[in-house]
Amino acid sequence: MKKTNIRMMTGLLTAALMLSACTAAQPATDPPLTTSGQTETTATKPEETTAPPETTTQAPTPEETTAPPETDYPYHPTTTLTFTKESYPKVDGATAMYPMSVEIAKAVIGLNEEEAEAFITHHTTSKAYYNLIDGICDLIFVSEPSDDILNRAKEAGVTFEMVGIGRDGFVFVVNQDNPVDSLTLDEIVKIYTGQITNWKEVGGEDEPIIAYQREQNSGSQNLMEKMVMKGTPLMEAPAEYLINSMYGLIDRVASFEDSRAALGYSIYLYAKDQYVKDSIKFLSIDGVYPTDDSIADGSYPLSKIVYAIFRSDEPADSPVRQLVEWLRTAEGQLAVEAGGYVGMK
Repeated sequence: MKKTNIRMMTGLLTAALMLSACTAAQPATDPPLTTSGQTETTATKPEETTAPPETTTQAPTPEETTAPPETDYPYHPTTTLTFTKESYPKVDGATAMYPMSVEIAKAVIGLNEEEAEAFITHHTTSKAYYNLIDGICDLIFVSEPSDDILNRAKEAGVTFEMVGIGRDGFVFVVNQDNPVDSLTLDEIVKIYTGQITNWKEVGGEDEPIIAYQREQNSGSQNLMEKMVMKGTPLMEAPAEYLINSMYGLIDRVASFEDSRAALGYSIYLYAKDQYVKDSIKFLSIDGVYPTDDSIADGSYPLSKIVYAIFRSDEPADSPVRQLVEWLRTAEGQLAVEAGGYVGMK
């Protein structure tokens, strides 16, 4: 009996000792295992902490934030000159110079095309001069004034400052079906004084010449009187030959009825770029055809300067004078050329 108890106690003691050894060899708590057998960490992954939630608006890409705005043109005066709509001078001008005026506003205010077109208003040349004389506007883009305009300014006690900012040409146009390609200045004067009345007298067909004119004090009529007629009075035009708009005159020359007999005149830039009609053509004058190059170098005999004109009592550092000075810089000339004019060389 004693031997059996001793064996039992010895067995129990041995089992206890073995259990104790196993427990000591095993850590107190084992980390759980993932299905792959790798230890799972309880820390959140970096992607989970940095990724934006689905409801967050995604930031613009670098291309969207660094791409230049629509108004950042090569001639945009980012350092030399800037205006707001409120500080920009009140401008007006000739119809043909409206696109140039829009380009200038885009450059110095930073407007896009649509904004600039809504912001800039031009009237006719004579109306722009009247607005300048009456103080309705501060600056106009036009050709040189007629004697009537100068007399009206004198009566109002206003004197002008005229600054050349670009070049353009005065052109004569006929229908493309007219075989005549060139006239001399002398022939033009004789046509518009009634001495030459038929196209056959200048190398054309046997047809009466319909010589259209513009209304008094228009920019085109003033150029006709000063550059071509030079003091010689034009013949009085029948009412149906007197046209009160540049596009109206071009339409008459381009029209089907009597088009082969028509002769008219316009501004080079306007007829070349702004109101284009495939059914008309420019005439060479004294053997020189009007192009950007022949106008720039002065070889075309009816090349002319376009002006920025303001009242001479403008203060020395006014926005008007700042803008006009900038237009004479290389940067400003790029804006003038973007408007279709030949730059000053």
